[in-house]
Amino acid sequence: MRKRLLPNILLLVGIPSLLFTSCVDDRYLTVPPPVADQSHIEEFDTVAASLSRGWMITNASTPKGSNIWQQGGEVMPWFSPFSSNGTYAGFIGADYTSTSAAAGIISNWLISPPVTFQNGDKIIFYTRALQYDDGAGDSTDYGNRLQVRLNLHNEGLNVGSGSDAGDFDTPLLDINPTYEFSSIVTPSTKAYPANWTRFEATVYGLSKPVRGRYAFRYFIEGGGWNGLGSGVGIDYVTYQSVGR
Repeated sequence: MRKRLLPNILLLVGIPSLLFTSCVDDRYLTVPPPVADQSHIEEFDTVAASLSRGWMITNASTPKGSNIWQQGGEVMPWFSPFSSNGTYAGFIGADYTSTSAAAGIISNWLISPPVTFQNGDKIIFYTRALQYDDGAGDSTDYGNRLQVRLNLHNEGLNVGSGSDAGDFDTPLLDINPTYEFSSIVTPSTKAYPANWTRFEATVYGLSKPVRGRYAFRYFIEGGGWNGLGSGVGIDYVTYQSVGR
């Protein structure tokens, strides 16, 4: 009788230990930690300050011209900013002199600091075209185009050259891919806007959070001093993390 009692006692002692082990919450071992809030706002009140915050500028046009993204579009600002915290032209712009050709491939990049992308994140910004007097009582921008692209491979700056987008091979938004002309007198809803206009692009299609960069690409096939394009400005860029 006593010989049978001992094994039973040992079995009962072991049960609480088994129950305790089975109730331990070990989901943290398989569930990734939440992504920190990536939200930020960039007004480009000074390009130098934007670059110090991690923004990068690369002209990958072929053949390459003298233009880069710069304060107010050029030394004498093209137009008033959408938003400014000073007396300066608080926006950034690029134009048709991105290429030195009469009609080359403009591929001029404004690249964000590294961020962690999640589905539902939003890139919100304001943009407008530069208009020129056409000599006939109206104005035109000669057909501008802007893309928003993601680098989901790494935190690098490989933007390729010409029509090649390098590691920024995920398109998110394409404004005026058919190169419609915009005009002050006779505006077209299909063309690049002639006044500051809000655009929004949403990140989607990811299987998990991804570290990378987003970029604005002033992109024109057949752009230049005797081709398409005048110039575009960008202001008040907001990156909005999902759930924020």
